[in-house]
Amino acid sequence: MIELESGRLIIVDDDIESLTPMCDLLSRYGYLVAGYTSGKDALMELKEQTFDLLLTDLIMPEMDGISLLQDALTIDPSLLGIIITGMGTIQSAVDAMKVGAFDYMLKPLNYEMLRQILSRAISVRRLREAEKKYRSIFENAIGGIYQMAPSGRYITANLALSRILGYDSPEDLIMNLTDIARQLHVEPQRHREFIRHMRMKRVVQGFESQAYRKDGGKIWISENAIAVYGTNGELLYYEGIVEDITERKKAEEELRRSREQLRNLSAHLQSAREKERMYMAREIHDELGQMLTALKMDLCWLNAKIPGDQKTLFTKTQSMSDLIDTAVKTVQRISAELRPGLLDDLGLAAAIEWQLGEFQKRTGIKCELTLDPDDIILSQDASTAIYRILQEALTNIVRHAHATLVRVCLREAADTIELEVADNGKGIIDEQLSSPQSFGLTGIRERVHLLQGTVRIAGINGNGTTINVNIPLNKGAEKNDKDLYC
Repeated sequence: MIELESGRLIIVDDDIESLTPMCDLLSRYGYLVAGYTSGKDALMELKEQTFDLLLTDLIMPEMDGISLLQDALTIDPSLLGIIITGMGTIQSAVDAMKVGAFDYMLKPLNYEMLRQILSRAISVRRLREAEKKYRSIFENAIGGIYQMAPSGRYITANLALSRILGYDSPEDLIMNLTDIARQLHVEPQRHREFIRHMRMKRVVQGFESQAYRKDGGKIWISENAIAVYGTNGELLYYEGIVEDITERKKAEEELRRSREQLRNLSAHLQSAREKERMYMAREIHDELGQMLTALKMDLCWLNAKIPGDQKTLFTKTQSMSDLIDTAVKTVQRISAELRPGLLDDLGLAAAIEWQLGEFQKRTGIKCELTLDPDDIILSQDASTAIYRILQEALTNIVRHAHATLVRVCLREAADTIELEVADNGKGIIDEQLSSPQSFGLTGIRERVHLLQGTVRIAGINGNGTTINVNIPLNKGAEKNDKDLYC
């Protein structure tokens, strides 16, 4: 069974008796064949269609094969030509090669040899086409592309890379730069890290570093590179793609500064709000509380002065006394919600015990508290942050969890304080964790960030949610109000 080839051939021979069997045979081999007895007709066809190979007789009355090949290459420089003759000389073979002939064959033809030559020619043609496409991609790519010797010298580079590094052309870049550290990396440490990655993994992806430009300026680049090894395991060269990410780095830095400014502003607002709460709680508790107490004392005095037969008046004053008692409890509740006095007077542990007791009475959700140790002493800022985190967690539980039990654990280790709040509710889902509308969770994360701590929030469907907060005492607990919130 004949293995079919592929390719487009144009054959020119003034001898129709030689042309016809050759066309038939090569067609059976699988080639698409166009046969002509006139060189001028063949040239007209080459202007209309693309062919891979030209097979032409050397000696023809109208136009010899060498002239035909020369004109054909003017039309299509990538065309491969094979000269066939029964009356050739060494000089004619030399002349054929000078104009660019791929091969030269003598008649009578050995068709097996011809087939091998054609197959090799088609392979060369495909290789040249692939190289042409690669060269086009290489030269027109937006990103910088290079091949680099292990010594650090560029073997080749494209126009984009030369422009990234501030050179007029790839040749200018190759001639002027020989040191890889100077070419791509400002710090020798980054260069050594790059080489270490290449030797260990043989590939580097997204390797970011600063690069020198020709004018001495620095830019940020991102590099994807691979090490190419020979069959014996020897390192041949590196090849890679370079992208100028200077503008992206500037945008990232601007975004980082903007986020930091927003966090500082948020911290300042939290600090101001906490101070305002403390002030309002004290004012309500002290001023309004004292007024209500004095009013209660005056009403008791008035009660004592009412004659026994004035039952209606006595009933009225008793109702007023009960109303004052209710007002006192309301003042105490509002004051405690604004800023529990226990937090400032007795510390975080006492405030948490009180908060969980109030939460249990208000919601009916059972609360269990573990303190380790029983008396945990923290700075005012750290205590306030942890207390507010607990408040936010309890608020979320009431709103979303549908829980019947809450377990709170506050532990102090050698250098960290850990708060864990776990419920047995329906469990938070991933969409809620990442939702921009989850302001409570965002508030928790921001408070923890200000204390340079970590927070982990995990939920299991039907098995509740756990919030775990870790704060380093040596960083967070010892900071003053200005450090944390300004």
